[in-house]
Amino acid sequence: MKTTGWNLIVQSPHSPRLQKIRISSKAARILIAAVVFACLFTAVLALISPHFRVNDSDRARLAAENQMLKVENTNLTFKIRRLDDQVGRMEEGSQRVVTLMQTE
Repeated sequence: MKTTGWNLIVQSPHSPRLQKIRISSKAARILIAAVVFACLFTAVLALISPHFRVNDSDRARLAAENQMLKVENTNLTFKIRRLDDQVGRMEEGSQRVVTLMQTE
């Protein structure tokens, strides 16, 4: 006995409802053929397309830019930490002033 189709049951994580999808054997063959064709097409394009080479001067320039950006990020991280400390001290001072105002 040949299978005429399949039932695919899908349950969403956000919905308690079940969705039942019927896939015929012809539709399954078409889907499989489309996936195989897409994979082969991608492989052929990867083989045909030219591979771009980055010359050494551009590679050195990009490496220098990356290094400069890393240093800049590190400096910004230190500045943010310093500002967070200053804000914390200001909040502590503000709390002391509020406490003094409430006790008087």
